[in-house]
Amino acid sequence: MRSRRVRVGQARGSHLPVLMKLLSMTSGPVLELGCGYNSTPVMHWACFPRSRRLLTVESNPDFFEFANAYIADFHEVRCIPKWEDVDVSEPWSLALVDHSPETARAPLAGRLAHAEYVIVHDTQRQRDGRTPRFPEFKYEWKYTQPRVHTSVLSNVHDLKGFTI
Repeated sequence: MRSRRVRVGQARGSHLPVLMKLLSMTSGPVLELGCGYNSTPVMHWACFPRSRRLLTVESNPDFFEFANAYIADFHEVRCIPKWEDVDVSEPWSLALVDHSPETARAPLAGRLAHAEYVIVHDTQRQRDGRTPRFPEFKYEWKYTQPRVHTSVLSNVHDLKGFTI
């Protein structure tokens, strides 16, 4: 792997409590849109014991190279040129939307309205001053404890009593 500067900080893993809880609550196929130093290893090892289907999709060649280390019979990794072209039509139990740019996450999350649960990272007010909206979903719960917020979306499960 070629050497590059890695940005680290507390905000980088702020979605992990939500991700870990929902991985333990679900049993079907898992989709990761935008891999990361925190989410990809956690998702890989959570899916490993039962060979639970996991698909990681990435557009950044450096992150794609990182994710390739996790390829296994249950874990597929794909590199795509444009997020608009990614096929998300499978019946996902859990989908994590955490790709770049962050302003493109809400539209892609909307295409996952059929998934049991969708997690969207960085849903606090964006640099452009807007807060992401998800009108395609009946239920939304937001994890606001950390500075960087994470939303859980569903059309299947009422999230009224959801907690971390």
